[in-house]
Amino acid sequence: MIEKRKFPRKPVDLTAAIILPGSPDPIEGRVRDLSIGGGFLLVAARPAFGQRIDVRIDFPAPAGPMTLPAIVRWTDNDGVGVQFGLLGARETHAIANAIKGK
Repeated sequence: MIEKRKFPRKPVDLTAAIILPGSPDPIEGRVRDLSIGGGFLLVAARPAFGQRIDVRIDFPAPAGPMTLPAIVRWTDNDGVGVQFGLLGARETHAIANAIKGK
């Protein structure tokens, strides 16, 4: 299979949650892989393809928890692949450090 991603994903294991618009209850899960462009979240309940969501990721210190805008790009039995929306410098730095293991 030809890799079409602009930013290759790296394996990580971070606590995360999907926040659906208008829903008070987040969908708890884990981030399995991550890049500046997106990631794969292991979650039991899967939002639909194309749905806009927010993803809260608990990054290692000093960054801590952050909520990132995203869109669901694919789903499978284990979770969802998401593409991040516009990110600021703080969010980009947190992702870069997480995939470096720092």
